[in-house]
Order: sequence, then C-alpha cells, then structure tokens
Amino acid sequence: MKPTTNFQFNLTREGWLQPWARLRNNEGEEKSRMEAMPAFQVLNRVREIKPGASVIAAVHDESGRSLPALAVQRFGNGRVAAMMIGDLWRWGLHDEASHRDMDKAWRQLTRWLVADVPNRVELTVEPKRDDPNQAVLLKARVRDKKFQPLDNATVNLTVHVVTNTFSQTKPDPNAKLHNATNSVRITAEPALNERGLYQATYVPRETAGYRAEGTVMDETGVDVGRSEAGWTADPAAEEFRSLKPNRPLLETIARQSGGEVIPLNRLDSFAASLPNRKAPITESWTVPLWHRSAVFVFAFACFLAEWGLRRWKGMA
Repeated sequence: MKPTTNFQFNLTREGWLQPWARLRNNEGEEKSRMEAMPAFQVLNRVREIKPGASVIAAVHDESGRSLPALAVQRFGNGRVAAMMIGDLWRWGLHDEASHRDMDKAWRQLTRWLVADVPNRVELTVEPKRDDPNQAVLLKARVRDKKFQPLDNATVNLTVHVVTNTFSQTKPDPNAKLHNATNSVRITAEPALNERGLYQATYVPRETAGYRAEGTVMDETGVDVGRSEAGWTADPAAEEFRSLKPNRPLLETIARQSGGEVIPLNRLDSFAASLPNRKAPITESWTVPLWHRSAVFVFAFACFLAEWGLRRWKGMA
C-alpha cells in the first residue's frame, strides 16, 4: 500500500456496460455523480491484471495515468472482485447523499457476486448419444457446506412421467385435459471420474414429459438439499424423421442376419421361390458339464495324478 494524493474515480468502458456498477439512470447523471466524488488518497497498486479479469473502474493520478481501481473475474463456479482503493470511506463521509450512494454501490456489488452461486445439489439431464431408446443420464452434483464435493452421500431420484389425457373417452371440445403421472424411483451411484458426482441412467418407455426430483442425504442421514430437472422424450421421432427407406441400414441387417434385400422387380420371383426355400430353425439347449464323459475322465485323471504324486513324495 503506497499513500498518494488526488485519485479520481471513473468507470471504464466495460464498467459502463455493467448495470450493477452504475448508480444513475442515464450517462449524464452518472458522470456528474463521479465528478462530485472526493479524491482518494490511498491505492493498492497492482502490476497487472490476471488473464480473464475485467477492470470495471479505474482512477487517474495527477499525471493522468490510469490505474485499476475495481477488477472482477470468474473463479470456479463463482465470482471474485478486488477493490484497490484503500480509503473508499471518504466517499461516504462527504455528505448524506454520497453515503447513500456508497451503500447502494456496496449492495449492488455484493448481490452481483452471489447472484450465480451454485446450489449444494444440482441435477442435470444429459442425453446419451446415438441411443435408439433415447436414454438419458441423470447427473447430480453434491456439495457440502463449504461447497466442496461431498462423498458418501445417498442420492435418491424420483422420475415422474407426465402424460396428457382427456377425462372423457370420446373426443369432445369441452373435455378437460389433465395430467396423469407415474413415478419411478432410482438410486444414483457415485461416478468413478469425479468427486461429488452421482449418476443414473433412465430409459423412457413412452412419448411424454419427464420430471426428475433428486433428494440427497449425507453419510449421517442429514438432508443436504433437493433439485429438479425435466425433459421430453419421443421414441418414435427418430424413426419417423424421414419417410425415405434407409437402404444401407436394411442391407446391414439382412447381411448380419443371413437374409437379403429384395428389389421391387424381383418380388414376384421371390414369392414363387418361398415353397422351395429352407427355413432354418434355431433351438437352444443346455447340458450340464458333468454329463460329458470327456470332462469326467479328465477330472478322474487329475484325481489319480494328484494321489500318485502324493504317494511318490511320501505325503500320503
């Protein structure tokens, strides 16, 4: 900290774009307010601003050099701010109106700092790529009172299936629409690659809206918090996305299953050849391993070899 004199406070270009940094409704009144602010005597000088930080306000010394006065930056999931003016209290002691402005400035800065603080429990829905059943991965990130990842937590997920149905069986424009809800309970398991992350897979079975509720308890059984997330699923959407036949897919299925794709001009000849075609019949059967003579002989040979070895070594 180095004492000096006559530092005049001003907003930077980026500071003018931040609503929380301004105290007046228009630019003219805001400039008049800053011109009326007293000159400050103490400034904590910094050599440079960290990458990613933004200078919201600056001060100008007697030589006209601009020095950072208020800088902000994102840190993890939160925000941090650094006020370099050491005697900001001079602003509030100037007069009663200045004291109200200083109180308002501190309130706006504090609210901005805590506006996007994450909850202790955050539930998100992540669709699984290339999954024909439109399965989703429910992820719950859990934090303790210090907002550090919480281990050994119990995460219970309740998935509500909400479908719209009519109260009458026949179509009626006056029929009332109501929601029918079914619930499924799932226990999320800890992730192997991230602390405090618990996840579970859910496969939707029908076209509907889905709402997931997560409740978390720590290892002592104390309630940590709750969170909700929602999504929609339409399993038939991918199938009916295009009316054009997917010929490469059909050829792949036919080749892997021992079938063939019949062009339209060969349909009659294919139908005529059906009585002469052999239809393979697949039958599954199981036989206990001990019912095989080879296995029995092998086991008996091992028994004789073990008995002979013990006799030879004098161990029997």
